[in-house]
Amino acid sequence: MLKIFRDNLKYLSWILWLVVIIFIAFVFVDFGGGLSGGPGPRAAAATVGDRTVSYRDFEREYRRLETQYRQAFGGQLTPEMIDQMKLPLMALERLVDQELLLEEADRIGLSASDLEVRQAILEIPGLKDPQGRFVGKETYDRFLRVNGLDHREFEKTVRDELVLAKLQTIVASSVRIGDAEVEKAYRRQAERAAIRYFQIPSSRFAAEAQNVTPAELESHFAAHREEFRLPDQRVVDYLLVDTIKTRAQLTFEPAELEAYYRDNLADYQQEEQVRARHILLRVDDERSAEAAAAELERVRARVEAGEEFATLAGQISEDPGSKGRGGDLGYFRRGSMLPEFEEAAFGAEPNALLGPLRTTLGYHLIQVLDHRAGGQRPFSEVEAQVRARLAADRADTIAQARAEELARRIENEQLSTEEQWRALADGDVVTFATTAPFGPDDVVPGIGRKTPFASAAFSLAAGDASTPVKTPRGFAILRLKEELPARLPELAEVEAKVRAAVVRQRMTDAALAAGERAKRELQAGKALEAVAAELGAEVADSGEFAASGNIQGLGTHPEIAAAALALEPGQFGGPVKTPTGAVVFEVVSRQRFDPQAFAGERDLTRANLERTEVNRLLGSILDQRKRELKVNYDRPLLE
Repeated sequence: MLKIFRDNLKYLSWILWLVVIIFIAFVFVDFGGGLSGGPGPRAAAATVGDRTVSYRDFEREYRRLETQYRQAFGGQLTPEMIDQMKLPLMALERLVDQELLLEEADRIGLSASDLEVRQAILEIPGLKDPQGRFVGKETYDRFLRVNGLDHREFEKTVRDELVLAKLQTIVASSVRIGDAEVEKAYRRQAERAAIRYFQIPSSRFAAEAQNVTPAELESHFAAHREEFRLPDQRVVDYLLVDTIKTRAQLTFEPAELEAYYRDNLADYQQEEQVRARHILLRVDDERSAEAAAAELERVRARVEAGEEFATLAGQISEDPGSKGRGGDLGYFRRGSMLPEFEEAAFGAEPNALLGPLRTTLGYHLIQVLDHRAGGQRPFSEVEAQVRARLAADRADTIAQARAEELARRIENEQLSTEEQWRALADGDVVTFATTAPFGPDDVVPGIGRKTPFASAAFSLAAGDASTPVKTPRGFAILRLKEELPARLPELAEVEAKVRAAVVRQRMTDAALAAGERAKRELQAGKALEAVAAELGAEVADSGEFAASGNIQGLGTHPEIAAAALALEPGQFGGPVKTPTGAVVFEVVSRQRFDPQAFAGERDLTRANLERTEVNRLLGSILDQRKRELKVNYDRPLLE
């Protein structure tokens, strides 16, 4: 439906939804009372300037998004995955983005007429008969009722989508991708290389890099002084009510612990769990299913003959996540493993040996180590946990109350000097301390980086005292002692940082020098494995990669990719500097630009570039409108 949408479908990546996807289905889920008994359907989940995202719209978009991901994951979308992906927030942000784009469309005078809306509605499958005529008001009304909509809501949604499509058309019409840019983009993907490489970690030269002379410090500081520029800094005095020391002073009667346990029974339930090891052999182009199963049968025989499962897993398994732990997967609950794996593990007794078992990952040999039954854990089993949790809750409350009492005393008695604050410390639970100068992003010793403590410090005026601030150690009350403006430091102020930078540079230089020596030996005819072995390194295969430099085993390294793509098979490259040292490599294969293949892919490459550029421009519009318009989110909904 919606011809404008169809014409511009290639440009749409993240705002094409609702009308095209949802209404075609002709069936809606009944959302009932909402996600969690929240506010009414027309309550504001967010506001964008004068525009409103209703709670009902949010529910619909969230359910649509959830269904989409559930289908993508083959029905294996778990609550933990939804939480990790922040799916509700994603749904809300999509709706906010739509309102921002509608605001932009309105600003430049885009609209959709009643005639355009009627024509678009008539294009929806289910609203016209086989002869292409409107199905009639009765069927149309039933369509809306099934979808939980009224005429006004539905027609507004269609109108909004038409306006967004027009905005897309305008943005797309401004995009021009030249032939040279298309060819360059195609080359970046089509030209590929494969290498064999080894890494020389700079850490192996750490010991010899430590002996930094004063002259080196002075020289490096003079050449890089701007890199050590200090930001605005603060020095604060603070009183800390220590929750750990408060907790250590608490004692509890057995009856009190048991009462807490009874009041929080749900927190001390245990899901059924299994602990298992496994050995995975993958099935791919180089190993058939039959070969993998036969190989694991031989491994099983070795285990049954007395060899250690963990040792064999460390040698054989192709699961990188568990191989280093002897195949140990730890304890897992139902719903966290592949269905076939889970069914076998939960159906077996401890010490059972299972497999070879086929899953979508390959073949597994499984050793079940333990099986924990689910249900309520008895008080005797969790008493220590109950005590620790009750103590933590109680200590936090007591410490906060003590800090609030101190803050009131400081305000009421107008205690403003360092001596007066020191007198408030008891040397035990309440301590007094003064920080070293720190910036907004610096680590405050004993407090942490980018904490509410730092935020409070940078919001105080000289001599002011803060309200109690939660820190990892307890509750702190701050007094601004000194403000230091941004400045270029003297060496003494940043000597530790300069020394660390010099040491890092020396380690990197040593790794690169070792790489240069290794490359000369390779060019002289020495085998790659032999050179790597002398450096205590292992040779690895990269597989094919393009100029973007996403290299197996190394991650994203465009510099290595560029160096490899400039060489021929059999030539040696490097050393290339990496964040952890240097890489030396041999080019194994090269795939070059094919003009004939490019001719067949030119239009698709251009379309992809256009789509990327349209999305970039739309993103710029969103960024600009977010700066200009006030976006507010419903706080309870966010929480």
